[in-house]
Amino acid sequence: MHWLAHLNPFRYLAGRIFIWFWLVLLSAVFVTLAMSRALTERTEIRRLPASIVAQVQQQLQGFSNSKNANQLIARLQRARPDHWLVVDAQTNTVLTPGLLPAAFDQHWLTELSRLEKPRWLRHDNISLAGPFLLNLDGHTLALYQKRERPARPWWHLTQVPQQVLLLFTLLISAVASFVLAISISRPLRELLQRNLQFADGQLNSRVTGLIKRKDELGLLGHSFNTMAERISGLLTNQQRLIRDISHELRSPLARAQLALGLTERTGTLQQIPRISQELERLDSMLDELLTYSKLDAGQYQLNKTAVNLNELMQELTELNQVEADAKQQQINILTSGPLSLIADQRLLGRAIENVLRNAIKYSPQGGEIRCQLQQQPGRVLLQICDQGPGIANDKLQAIFEPFYRVSDSRDNQSGGTGLGLAIVAQIIRQHGGSVSAANRSEGGLCISLQLPLN
Repeated sequence: MHWLAHLNPFRYLAGRIFIWFWLVLLSAVFVTLAMSRALTERTEIRRLPASIVAQVQQQLQGFSNSKNANQLIARLQRARPDHWLVVDAQTNTVLTPGLLPAAFDQHWLTELSRLEKPRWLRHDNISLAGPFLLNLDGHTLALYQKRERPARPWWHLTQVPQQVLLLFTLLISAVASFVLAISISRPLRELLQRNLQFADGQLNSRVTGLIKRKDELGLLGHSFNTMAERISGLLTNQQRLIRDISHELRSPLARAQLALGLTERTGTLQQIPRISQELERLDSMLDELLTYSKLDAGQYQLNKTAVNLNELMQELTELNQVEADAKQQQINILTSGPLSLIADQRLLGRAIENVLRNAIKYSPQGGEIRCQLQQQPGRVLLQICDQGPGIANDKLQAIFEPFYRVSDSRDNQSGGTGLGLAIVAQIIRQHGGSVSAANRSEGGLCISLQLPLN
């Protein structure tokens, strides 16, 4: 059901904007339709039943003896106040205008007057039955029986002025648009502020509120924090590199200068081997820097050929046996059989040798270095384990980062640049493999190189 979460439109900024505007548009259309229907005058004319016609005519017979219109209106008011509407049928003039609402269109009475029979007119909250004609002293009057209909509730749209409805609609749309604008602009302002702080040198600047969102803006916040972490770490490591390289370059240069000074004073060539050794050390350090920069920039073109791992491991062991013998260490190679793969033999050999030299360097006097080759489904696993002091668990992954040096006994002995294992990681990744480190339960460190079988 995890795939259903990706269908949730609220996880995406585009989905939120679409739904928000869609709902606002639907609300506006609904309000418009409701207003148009509610504010339209619902006036209708129906047939008046004959029984009601006869009943009303019988009631009016008692008023047919009135002398004139004024007397008739007075008698009607005394009998039933606000119940009878009187109209001059000849001029279509309403003689009792106070009985009609201010917004009532009196032309409806003109239309009713043209009908041959009385009708029932319903308009808003009043109803008129008529006309019923009376002839008083040669003057024809049209009478309409008026009845009040129940008033609509106070919240009905017809009871609200149009200006208020328009302002209310504008207010709702403005609030909705403002909320949407704030929900987008506020996190972007936070991101902009943190970006400016980071550019100003505050490398610990991170976004906090933005990453709580579940849409693209939240992902943008997470990506900014990730970028800031990597840049901050890279700058820190580069500063450490400059400091370490300055120290490491100064030491062989100082020793070489000292040897040259002794040579000049004594006039002998006894210090030449020492000068050569220091120059080789400088060359090795510069070579590591150049190698990593090329690997990191992808400028190394792999020259892949068939590589026999058993022979490569045996060759590398023999090359480093002198250093192992100096510490009375034993290098054991464990393999289940011949293993080969397609790789750049020179680069792969350099990666394995870096790991092997580290194992020799950090293993104690008389220790054992175990190299194990295993073929697994679709890949080859090479493990090189030493008996050194190991590494803190929280730093196991960091040792493969460029310019990283562990500030413990392993670092104090190395005098390196912190690029050895970073070069290993780059070489293995370019071969489509992976590298990892783990502490041994009995003490020591294991570096695992996993390479695909091409």
